[in-house]
Amino acid sequence: MISELSKRYARALFEYATETGKIGVVSNQLEAVAEALANNHEVQEFVSSPVVTGEEKMAALKKALGGNAAEAILNLVGLLIEKNRIDIFNQVAQAFALITDEANGVTRGLVRSAAILNDDSRRKIETTVAGITHKKVILNYVEDKTIMGGLVAQVGGWTFDDSLQSHLIRMSEELNRRV
Repeated sequence: MISELSKRYARALFEYATETGKIGVVSNQLEAVAEALANNHEVQEFVSSPVVTGEEKMAALKKALGGNAAEAILNLVGLLIEKNRIDIFNQVAQAFALITDEANGVTRGLVRSAAILNDDSRRKIETTVAGITHKKVILNYVEDKTIMGGLVAQVGGWTFDDSLQSHLIRMSEELNRRV
């Protein structure tokens, strides 16, 4: 769940990145910092520690980002550190990605299938879902052994269930109605 506060930071960052024409740079660096914070326990402890000063945290993050850090990212990190809100950085990154996707007419989703899908099947699914949602679709695919056959696609607020289990349930309901 993304907090309203995180969404406000993300909207402000998106507006700045749009005005300056640096959406791609800001997006990539935001993702890199979010990944570092999410995947490295030592980094999490360091930036969350009340013992470490804000200046030390900023210096370490500047060093980690190298000299290529976008001013917007440094300002965001500095503000979050100053306000003791660095723990919401990943939510800000997620909200920024959602805002960027919406602005570009993109929707993302997850497809769970009983077996790994080939490229042709993936293209057909993406084309079908794009036709229904009227947006460009980016899907992640995972193999899910709990699905007996078929697939389940969750895209935005839509769920496309073409699994064997859902077909059996519908068939059972239809038989019960006729009896």
